[in-house]
Amino acid sequence: MVRTALDTIDLQLHSGNHPRVGIVDHICFHPLAATTLEDVAGTAKSLAADVGSSLQVPTFLYGAAHGEGKSLDSIRRELGYFRPNAQGNQWAGGTISDTLLVKPDEGPNQAVISKGIIVIGATGWVDNYNIPVFSNDINVVRRIAKRASGRGGGLTSVQSMALCHTEGVIEVACNLLEPNKVNGIQVQLEVERLAKEEGVCVGKGYYTDLPQENIVDSYLKLV
Repeated sequence: MVRTALDTIDLQLHSGNHPRVGIVDHICFHPLAATTLEDVAGTAKSLAADVGSSLQVPTFLYGAAHGEGKSLDSIRRELGYFRPNAQGNQWAGGTISDTLLVKPDEGPNQAVISKGIIVIGATGWVDNYNIPVFSNDINVVRRIAKRASGRGGGLTSVQSMALCHTEGVIEVACNLLEPNKVNGIQVQLEVERLAKEEGVCVGKGYYTDLPQENIVDSYLKLV
């Protein structure tokens, strides 16, 4: 899949409202059922070594696959992932310079702008929950996203950012790093509270992924 994507897509021809550092931006392995975090960390490291050597793409490791447990968001901050580079809070073309300021864990130290880089990791299960905010003011929604996040003094184990969605709608996009402790309902209520303080309305949030139980059930039906 990675090889086909790299051979088919030219990042310089693409733009959108979601950040990315490469054609295959991010691959994460999660332990499901009886699989352990150590198991998936080994898989992540093996894939990263293969991608770096055979496909010659700079590859960064995070989470349990990284020797020091480096987090995904810290790598992304180092690489400028969260900074739009085009009008309208868009990301356009290649956003990574050919000479990397941060040394990758695998692969060359230089990136091909049309391909970018890849980040590969292993963590416990992460839920993704997005909440629409009915506003065109990106700064307002950024404040809400920051205050809702653990980094901004809000809900622990929650990462969030504001992403333009459609006209009149900006989403608070959240990673729930410990969904057994902080779930989508809690995030929804917190964003609603913060939005009320900012004088804007929100809609019902939604999960962008399937529950892990459904994924396991679907797999077991195939084997």
